[in-house]
Amino acid sequence: MTQRSLVGLAALLLLGFAGLLAYLVFTLPPEQAQRLFSEAGWFEDATPMLWLFLAVVLLFARPIALSHRVGMAVIAAALAAREEGWHKKFTADSMFKTDYYQMDAVPMTEQLVAGSVAVGLTLLLLWILFVGFRQLFLRGGWHRPWGWVALFALALAPLLKLVDRGPSLLDDHFGLLVPPAFDLVLKSIEEGFEFALPLIFLLALGLFATDPHGRPADVRPTD
Repeated sequence: MTQRSLVGLAALLLLGFAGLLAYLVFTLPPEQAQRLFSEAGWFEDATPMLWLFLAVVLLFARPIALSHRVGMAVIAAALAAREEGWHKKFTADSMFKTDYYQMDAVPMTEQLVAGSVAVGLTLLLLWILFVGFRQLFLRGGWHRPWGWVALFALALAPLLKLVDRGPSLLDDHFGLLVPPAFDLVLKSIEEGFEFALPLIFLLALGLFATDPHGRPADVRPTD
């Protein structure tokens, strides 16, 4: 099977997965569907494990440069921690929320440490995005199968955040309430595709690693 065929098969599987999500939304009892797609549901519980698995795979993903592998693995592990809420075990609230740094009850030492970690992760993410941009657009990755999958995953991530925050933004700014049935559809999309996102990145990684003609000549483990 060629890489193009593999991408096509993955697209069909993703469409089938979307169909499965819709089937579950409209066939399960409302209470059961709400639990399945809630913050305590199966998809939410499984997603951090997939991010951690991706982090481990990234550490051994030759011929990517070691510094790039470690950077991407740290980001994947941080996403796992965020999904599971592990970071809140050490801080009073999310270190990425501005409100956290305005809490008088939180010790300044904790805020300084949390802020340093948040800034460090943000800078690391920006660096990884720059590396990815260079690989995709300056070295021709965008017209290779791995590039198509990577671009799809990168576009999907902010869209899922919009789906997540959309109903509350409509309520807060416009006083519009999303009907419960449609809100459940949005939750199924968010939770289901957040679950699929690390798998999509894993597919892009596999395609990159097995496509020597699509990699720039200077991408070597010793870079």
